[in-house]
Amino acid sequence: MGSDNRSGKRRRKIWKTARGPAARSDVDLSAREPGVTALHMACLYGQVAEMQLMVESGRGSVHSSDSQGRRPIHMVLSSQSSPNTTACLRYLLQNGAGVNVTTVSGLSPLHVAASEGLLECTEILVQAGADVLAVDNMGHTPLDLARIWCRREVARYLKNHGWTAEKKKEMEERKQVQALYSDLVDLAKVDNVKKRTLIDEKVAEWTNNKGFPVLKGFSPRVQLSHYHSLCRPSDQDSSGPDYPEGLFKDKPRQAPPASTSRPWTIYLGLQPDKPLKEPDLRDCVTVWRDSSSRRVQYSTKWDRTPRAAPDLPLDLLKRVFFPRAFPSRIVSLQHFEAQNITAVQHRGRPQGRSSSPWTEVAMHLAEVLEPGHY
Repeated sequence: MGSDNRSGKRRRKIWKTARGPAARSDVDLSAREPGVTALHMACLYGQVAEMQLMVESGRGSVHSSDSQGRRPIHMVLSSQSSPNTTACLRYLLQNGAGVNVTTVSGLSPLHVAASEGLLECTEILVQAGADVLAVDNMGHTPLDLARIWCRREVARYLKNHGWTAEKKKEMEERKQVQALYSDLVDLAKVDNVKKRTLIDEKVAEWTNNKGFPVLKGFSPRVQLSHYHSLCRPSDQDSSGPDYPEGLFKDKPRQAPPASTSRPWTIYLGLQPDKPLKEPDLRDCVTVWRDSSSRRVQYSTKWDRTPRAAPDLPLDLLKRVFFPRAFPSRIVSLQHFEAQNITAVQHRGRPQGRSSSPWTEVAMHLAEVLEPGHY
């Protein structure tokens, strides 16, 4: 009977060890294990008074770690520390324990709390600033561990906060993309100015080599006859030729009277607007995803060095950098007007010339009839 009990305990210990102490903290710790301090043991068993005595006396540090990289904040997140788990966790956080410290396997305190199903501790860690999207060495987030260990309440809580954290991160990345887009537009304008300056310098050098005078402010104008003087701008009237005497004598020039019959135009915002002409960077910027790092990178024609882009999907970056390639479906307010439902394109049938009725019959037969029933 005693041998059966010993073998059963051994099997349970092997099972706990197979699950891995990195994933669960309910394994037995020995004081002989390197790095395990008395504070680790006090946190493991939820001894609040001993924790306070060691931390305040300086005999224990909340930043100490064992051979597996576990801090006291990792040890306290265990079923063995109940019912003082929450009190111990609050005390450690108040005394400077890191909320995002990781073990050798990349587990944060939130990973351990999620795998243990400690909902209240999970809420305390998230409110203290724990990273909901943190990933361990296996690529698992705290939400993944909560799902693996069937911690439904913790999984619901982390899913909600994970969605909020992802949207917040995405908004920050979008702001960085917009700032990068503005900087690239400014650099493209500077590059165009340099090109025009270089062209002017080359033209001046060519005219100097040929012995031609430098053309400054050259703007060719067509020689106008005295019959077309009325078509010229007002700044050319004084320099133009005079009318022959007697020409247009009966109809002297005068400003046309203002029209009083034309009604006023009141703009209500429903008139078709001109679409915004956003600068397009397709001619000077290249965006691609690196095959090895899987990160999006970009390069410019004036700087061929690949640079890391904000962590966003490739198609989203292309929409920001190349707006002309992805025109908006709603260009102006005119597109908000009601449309005739008969003019809306149907997806279920081809557009334009109608197909043969026999084709439609064949399609229906292929869908309705079954072999052996016709």
